[in-house]
Formats: sequence, structure tokens, C-alpha cells
Amino acid sequence: MSFSLLNFGMLAGLLAVAVPVLVHLLNRRRFDVVEWGAMQFLQLGERTRQKIKLSDLLLLLMRMLMVAILVLVFTRPFLQGNLYIRNLYPEPIDLVIVIDSSYSMGWTGEEITPHARAIQSCHNILDNLSSVDRVAIIDARNRSELLTPAPLTDASTARLELEKLKGPDGITDMAAAITQACQLLTQSYSTRRDIVVLTDQQALSWAPPETASWSEFLKLRQSAAVPIQLSAIDVGSGNMDSIENYRVDRLKASRDITVVNSPITISTRVGYKGAFAETECELHWSVDGQQLSRESDALRLQNGEEAVAEITTRFADPGNHIITASLDGDALPGDNVAEIVLDVVDEVPVVIATNADSLTDPVNQDEPETEFYLSRVFGNPDIEKVWVSAKTVKQDQIDAALLDKTRVLFLLGPGPETMDWELLTNYLVKGGGLVLLPDRNSTPEDYQKSLEQWMIEGRSVLPVQFHQRKDVVNEPVKLDLKSFSAAWLAPFSDPTKSELADVLVNRYWDLSLKEQDLTKPTGKNALKLTIEMGPPAVTANLQNGSPVFVQRKIGRGQILVSSIAFDGAGSDLIRQRTFVPLMHELVFGMTRTTSERNLDLTQAIIVQQLPCQPLKLNVTAPDQSQLTAQRTGSGDQLTWRLSNLKLSGIYEVEIDCEKPAGELQSNNEMPFYAFASREESDITRLSAEQKQDFNGAFNLNWRTNSKEVLDDLATASGGIEIWPILLFIVTALLVVELLMTRRLVQGGHRQIELNEASLAAQQT
Repeated sequence: MSFSLLNFGMLAGLLAVAVPVLVHLLNRRRFDVVEWGAMQFLQLGERTRQKIKLSDLLLLLMRMLMVAILVLVFTRPFLQGNLYIRNLYPEPIDLVIVIDSSYSMGWTGEEITPHARAIQSCHNILDNLSSVDRVAIIDARNRSELLTPAPLTDASTARLELEKLKGPDGITDMAAAITQACQLLTQSYSTRRDIVVLTDQQALSWAPPETASWSEFLKLRQSAAVPIQLSAIDVGSGNMDSIENYRVDRLKASRDITVVNSPITISTRVGYKGAFAETECELHWSVDGQQLSRESDALRLQNGEEAVAEITTRFADPGNHIITASLDGDALPGDNVAEIVLDVVDEVPVVIATNADSLTDPVNQDEPETEFYLSRVFGNPDIEKVWVSAKTVKQDQIDAALLDKTRVLFLLGPGPETMDWELLTNYLVKGGGLVLLPDRNSTPEDYQKSLEQWMIEGRSVLPVQFHQRKDVVNEPVKLDLKSFSAAWLAPFSDPTKSELADVLVNRYWDLSLKEQDLTKPTGKNALKLTIEMGPPAVTANLQNGSPVFVQRKIGRGQILVSSIAFDGAGSDLIRQRTFVPLMHELVFGMTRTTSERNLDLTQAIIVQQLPCQPLKLNVTAPDQSQLTAQRTGSGDQLTWRLSNLKLSGIYEVEIDCEKPAGELQSNNEMPFYAFASREESDITRLSAEQKQDFNGAFNLNWRTNSKEVLDDLATASGGIEIWPILLFIVTALLVVELLMTRRLVQGGHRQIELNEASLAAQQT
């Protein structure tokens, strides 16, 4: 609370305080004391005389005080900075509260988590706001979200919306959250605007003040018509820096889709940070919620380092399966569990599209083409159980119905001139895989025609340029296993264990990446793009540096271009025992689900190619709350999207398709997993120097609790003038002065009468 004066010049009137003193001194000089004999009979009145002097002094001080108070009345004093005063004379405040919801706010090292403490502080602030104040609450996560109705609302509505706040998870971009708060305040009209941040002061969430992430905030704040105050409340604990924290990273599978009874490997990394140089922990594996009793890895961890853990398993049943890796609980539970969703199928259907004139069995030919070996390597589904079922067709037989049932398409040669490239584009965008293999008769000009014809939104689909076919029979070239970078090639990349190290290539195409690849056009073209295309990547080379495999992601699918044919003339690859598993891994590596099942928390859940077209798509979040996906498009382009995920974990998409009368209803669940970045596992707090930097750059006031913030907000009141109270005090003092004077006069007469009576008694 502060005390101020409106008319400081009137303080000169305090000189009038000397007037009662002067009057008192002058009154003392008006009487002369005369000594005479009868004075001896008045000695008994000496004590009375002392009382009179004391009363005179009190009256003098009281008169001086009245003069001083009267002077203060003319200076118009007022008080401000008190919540009670502000409630009496409120002035509107526009307030935005930013709540840090990163998973470090879920630290359980004390009785109450920082996130719960932040909610308590928020309630305390809301409870002390006046009826004229407006407020907004921002949930700061990977993507900041406004909890309250935009732009600002009353405290009671904000209090109700605060109850819907989700638990802490993911990371927080504090610069983006504060910028959003500043944008809200630029739309307000109050003369006092404040931003209050409730945070555990984790350094990771606060980008340094000099970085570009704060530039937009500075522009908005500087352009505001009314200054925007910024303060932060520390809801964390100084003990957070010294915790023992174990974390499990993202789970990675050796393939996106697997088949029944086919081995698949899932791996992850486990890290530790704490006081010990070395420690141990156990990583527990579970499948579909059932913990595997024999699958617990005892890991020895170094402080600040990571250890690799993996599991290899098979699935007996097709469908969606969830694998979970979990650690024992610690003070930071947000990084103790990681999951992955796997799609298990009975078999993977592939199509081998040949450019041959007929589909006669070429077994009696001297040099069979690639389609012959591919059709044999995948087995015969009519007589045995296979993981990949292959079908050979002519290229002019490719249509939409065929591609809807195909996971991977092997296209031999550059394709005919009548090829429907738009059909192949839609196939890739929906998640199909296409492998382009060279044939024996095509020329560079044939491939150039395909390059020119197959375009997506002005961008070439094929990521390479075909120069010439090289025959190196006299000097065959080997594969460079060290250059294998694709996940499906990883099992064959060890030269000491893989037979691919002995493969001799004597015929291959000289490929190069296109010099001008319009993967990300700029200008007007960039505004029209609807299909995402990744950059081309060389995933395998020959030892002379020439590319063997070049891959590129297009939409949900991907395309692979090979510089060698899978026949007996160009190389001896087909004679290696590794050829069969290599082709299977190629198919598994090119096979994608129609919807990405394992996402980052920053991504959206996208559901496509449903067996029906429901009017509504419900999603069950990890906290069992019900969400609704947004519908876009229609027909074959129907897409469901759920954006701005808040919690990591499993999201169950409920697909309810109505069946004709007489048939059972089909109700399937499609699981998705959202992964939260493990950057939050480093909960180092801002240092004193860093906080000072923010204070200097943004005038950010660091507060320890909500009371200090409320005291700051109380200064928004214009205050209360107290001169009427002072006038009342002056009146009261006048009454007291009158009573004291009257009592003094009456008391003196009574004392004189008493003395005369005593003297008369002595004389008798």
C-alpha cells in the first residue's frame, strides 16, 4: 500500500504549526510573578500547578496536530495498492494467465506437483479479481491453447474452464504462449493489462531472450497502446535439479507392418541423469497390456548416457497390437513409458507389373526377366502359407480396383506411354509402395518421357535422372554395405555376416539425383500444394559410388528406384541365399499403413480409407475423455483429422460402420500412439543470471507466489482520498481540546476553594 499527495505545494502550510507555539510563549510573558507573604499559605497547590503545566503542554501539542492535519487536508492525500481499497474503487484490468503444462510440471518430488500448485495459484488470483476485470487462461504446451472464450471473459467463467485443464505432458514453447497472450491483450481496451506466467522455471521452456522466437512478442508489446506488464510465479521447487530420473525413449520397429508369425524387432534407448556415476534399472516389456514375464532387461546406465534395449517377437493373430516399454516409477513419471502400435496382417499383397507382351511362363528362356524371379521368391499361396502374396499382371491391366488391394507395386521398366500416372499418384498418396525396376530393352529416352509425364503439382515424382546403362562384365562392381541407410537394409549391412558383400554387379544404370528438384516450390506455387513430397535419398551405393537404391516419400506412400535388375544377367544377386529375405524386407519396408499410427504429440491423427463413411468419428483420449475428429473431403478423398493433441499415449478411434439389415454391426477400434519428446527430462531450472537477462530484456518480474502478483494488480486502483477522514479527526480533536480546557478551568477553581477551606480550619 502506498501513500501519495495530489497537492504537494500545500505542504508549505506546515509552517503554521509554529503558530500555537508562539501563542503559548506570548501568553506566558503576559503575567508577572509577585512574591508576598500570604503566598506561603498556597504551597499546597504546587502539585496542582504541575498538572496545569502538563495540561497546557498537551493542549499545545493537540493544537499543533490539528494545524498539521488541516494542512494535509488541503494537500488531498490518497492511498492505493491495497486489495480492499481496489475493491471499493475498482478500475478494469485485462489479465492473461499462462499455465506451463509441460510434463516437468508433473514432478512428484513433493506433496503437491508444480502443476497442481499452478492451478491453486490461478484460483487464488481469480478469487481476488473484481467484477469489472476480464481474464483469459492459456494452456501452454507443444501448441498453446486458449481455454477461455476469446478474447477475454469474466473470472467466474474462467474458473469453470480451468477445471477442464488436462494434466501436464509434452514440452512447452513459452515464447509462443506469451506471444499469444500479448495478441489477446492488443484486442482489449483497459488501461491496465497484465500477463502472469505460472511455471516451474525449467530452462528448456524458455528460449534465450536474444533468439528470434521472442521477436513477435517484442513487436506486439511495443505497438500496444497501453503498456503490458509481464510477471512470472515460480511454482516449482529448488530440489527439482537434484532428482534421480530414468527415461525411456521412442520405440522403433524394424518395419511399419509385419505379418503373422514373422519376427519383428522393437528397440529403444534408456537414459539416466542423477547423482550416481553408474546405476542399474529394469525395463519391462508388455504386449497388449500383458507384461511378458521373461522380457525384462536389466540395464547398467552411466550418468548422462543411454543404453540400447530391444525385443524380438512374433504375433500369432492379425490386427493391431500395442507394445509397451516401461520403467519403474520415479519423481518424473512423464518419461517412464513408451509405446508403439503395430499393424499385423496375414500376408502382404504385391503386384508385379510387367511390360512383356504375354504372361507365359519364361522358365525355358535362356535369361528370365525380373518378374520371373520375383514371382518365385515370394512363394505360391495356393500350396503353402506365405508372408507375401504376389500377382503378375500386364502394365495395361493396372486399375484402381487392383491398386486398392495392393500394398506394393513392382513396375518393370519406365511404363507404357498410355500409363495413367494420376492413378499411381493417388496410390502413393494413400500409402502404397512402388518399386521401379529397370528392364533390358528400355533406353534413357524412355525414362526421360516418364520423368516428363509423371508430375505432381508441377514437381517431378521420379527423383533421379537415367543417364546410361553400363556393362562392366570384365570389371564387376560390389555393393557398398556401409552405405545402406534404409531401415529394411539394416539386417544386411554387416559385411562379416551378410552374403550381399559377395554380390557382383556387371550391369547397372548410371543414376543421379535431379539437379532441380521442386520438392518445396516457392512463391505462388507453394500456396497450391496439397501433396507432401519428401526429398530423394540414396539408401544404397555401389563401391564406385553409383546409387543402387533411391527412395522418396510421397504422401503416405513411398517410391523406390533401383539401378539394377533382379535377374540373372545383371548380377548374381538372385543366386545368393540372402536374396529371398532381402526381397521380403524390401516389401515390408515399402509397406505402409493407410494412416500413420505412431505420431509425435505435435502431429495430427489422420484417418483415411475407412470401410464406410460414418457421419461422426469418436476418439477416446489417453485420459478416457471423448473427442471428435473433423471431417474433410468426400468419397475416396474422405479424411478425418484430430489436431492439437494434448496428452501422450494411446488414442482409440472408434469406427462404427452400419451393416445392411440381417448382418451384425461392425464396431472396430483403430489405435494411434502419440509420443512426447523426451527433452523435458532435463529439468534444469533457470539460473539467477538467466532470470536477470529476462528481466532486463522484457522487464519480466519474477514473483514467488500469487500474493505478490495480487499486490502488483492492486496498484491498478486510482486509490482513495482520505481528506474527509482527516477532517473528521480534526473535528474530534477540537471537541477533545474543548473538553480538556473546560476541565482545566473547572479543576483550578475547585482546588482554590479547597485550599481556602483548609486555611480557615487551621486558624480556628
